Amino acid sequence: MNNSFLIFDGDCLFCNRIAYHLAKSDKRDSFKFVSSTSETGQYFIVKYQLQKFVDKTVIVRVGEVFYIKSKAIFMFLKESNMYPLLRFIIWITPTFIADFVYDIIAKHRKKLIKKECPILPPEIRKKFLN
Repeated sequence: MNNSFLIFDGDCLFCNRIAYHLAKSDKRDSFKFVSSTSETGQYFIVKYQLQKFVDKTVIVRVGEVFYIKSKAIFMFLKESNMYPLLRFIIWITPTFIADFVYDIIAKHRKKLIKKECPILPPEIRKKFLN
């Protein structure tokens, strides 16, 4: 199993939509996607002692290293070779500024989307761990 994964807030429609979009765009199958509310997500959170981060940020694991906030987004985009302009912008932005922007979006994320979740096709669903 690929050991790179992204843990997202399973209770947040915005986060679910973003995870779905990233899974669909990850043509290299670089990552597995794990809802923080799933059995696997809960197992990873306990196993890797991620409890203090899980409610506040996306968590990305690449190799044996965990990343949070803007670093997590950057590492995901780098490893999956996606969105080079956004990746460059995050790279040149000081971390405290990028994390500040991340925190603003994270604070309001549950208000951003009011629609239903999409039904995932099987080729995308296989990228998500239960």
